[in-house]
This record gives sequence, structure tokens and C-alpha cells, in this order.
Amino acid sequence: MELRQLRYFRAVCEAGGFAKAAGVLEASQSNLSAQVGALERELGAQLLRRVAHGVEPTPAGSVLLEAARAVEDHLQAAAREVEALATGRSGSARVGLIGTLVALVTKPFLERMTAEHPGVALTLTEGATTTLERDLAVGHLDVALINLPTSLRSVRTKALFVEELVAVLPADRTGRGELRLAELAERPWLLPGGENALRGVIEAACERAGFRPHVVYEYETIRLVEEAMHAVRGVTLLPAAGVVDRTPAGFAVRRVADAPSRVVGLGWFAERPLEPPAAAAMAILEEVVRRGVGQRRPGLRLL
Repeated sequence: MELRQLRYFRAVCEAGGFAKAAGVLEASQSNLSAQVGALERELGAQLLRRVAHGVEPTPAGSVLLEAARAVEDHLQAAAREVEALATGRSGSARVGLIGTLVALVTKPFLERMTAEHPGVALTLTEGATTTLERDLAVGHLDVALINLPTSLRSVRTKALFVEELVAVLPADRTGRGELRLAELAERPWLLPGGENALRGVIEAACERAGFRPHVVYEYETIRLVEEAMHAVRGVTLLPAAGVVDRTPAGFAVRRVADAPSRVVGLGWFAERPLEPPAAAAMAILEEVVRRGVGQRRPGLRLL
């Protein structure tokens, strides 16, 4: 039994005769008759009977007609779903963001995805680069914004921008203009936890400046920094993208002449191609980042 035979049989039943069905299908009557005859021989049952106005299905034919309709309808629905998936109009995309970019990226990214790909089920995950890299490598994420370079060969990357680390400190103790890290040597420090790659970058910069930071609080997300800074009145270095539009009340942002910088970019699993929904999400994510970073934000430079 072939799909073409079922399609021809359905057309004959719905048209009420071979001549009309042949016109609809742009096929010859003899071909239609041969295909229906082949079905009857294969199934061992008469499927059509002649009536005054043409033909109609027998009881056995009525059963096959309903099945033929269901099969064709299911195949058409499957074809629509496959087409939507192939063009990125449906499916799913799992996206990871380092915490310092959540405020800059999330709203415009979601607005674009909702408007342009409403059928895509989107999952957003916030985490440190090391966590997001692992999730990419094991297939838990499709694409992520991470610090570069990555140490994982299974993760491909594309650099997007460079950002400075800027000092955030109590406004009542700050002057104006750039400062140097050594000026912060005696302050209490807030730093990310040990698994965060930013921790090592900051500590190395402080050592080059001649001191080891006195850490009074470790944080895991940038939201925790805002709350903790009010409690301990300490200082920290944060990526510029994370504080340009959201400096905690009572604190000031200062550029640091000898502060380190970092490269941020896209990462995705290298050992399989991205599905169209994920590829669409990555393209929009890159556009959103480039537009946000390119708005003359201090401490940020597009690559």
C-alpha cells in the first residue's frame, strides 16, 4: 500500500467518480482505476461500488477512506511542523548568559525573539562562564554569552566585544576621574566565588598592583553584589556592561587605569550544527549585544 494509492482512492471517493478525480489530480482515469484496483487486490476487499451518479465507497472502502484522510492530514501537519522547524519558526532554543550581561541583553533579546520567532520555546539560563561552558559541552545549552577564551575544545566561539573592569565603591569616599588599583588596597573587597573566572582575573591584577585584596564577601550573582555593598561598604571590580545602567544607590563607578579587561563573545557546541531555532536565537543575540555595546558606553569596545 502506497501513499499515492491512498491519495488517489480518497480523491475518487470525495469526487464521486474517476473522471472528476482525474481532473482534480491531473491524472489519467486509467491510472486512477489501476491504482484503486491494486489496493483492492492487496486488501482482498471491494472498496468502491457503482451507483447511478458515479461511485461510492463500500463499507470496507469507508473504513479505508477515513484512514486515508487521517494519514494524509497527519503527513501534511508533519510537513508544516518540519518546515517551521527548518526555518526557525518553531522548536526550542536554550540560551545562557553571564550575569553581568543580563540587564543589558535580556529585555531587547526577548522582545526580538517574541516578535520574530513566536513559535520558538525559549529557555534563558544565567550562570558563570565555567558553568555555561560545561552546559554547552554536554548539550544542555545551545548558545551562550561567555568570557573568552574558553578552555574547552568542544565549544566554538566568536568574540563580540572587549570590556574594562571598573571600580564600584561608596560615593562618599570617591573623587573623580580614573584611579589606580593601589588606591583601593586598604578597602574591604567583594569578589565573585572561586569558580568564577573573574575572581582570578581580579586577584592577578591586584597582585600586579602590589597587594592582595582583603575579601570580606564572596558573591555568585551580580544581584547579590548590590545588596552586599550596602551592608559592608566595600569595593569591587565589575565588568563595565554590568554597571553602566545600574550603579547601586550611594555608590559610584570609576574607571581604573591599570584594571584588566576581558573579551566577551558567543559560545556553542562545536560537534554538531545548530538547529534553525537556536541559530536564529544566536543571530538575534549577537545583534542585540552589538547594538547595546555600540551605544557609546564607557569601558566597552566592539570587535
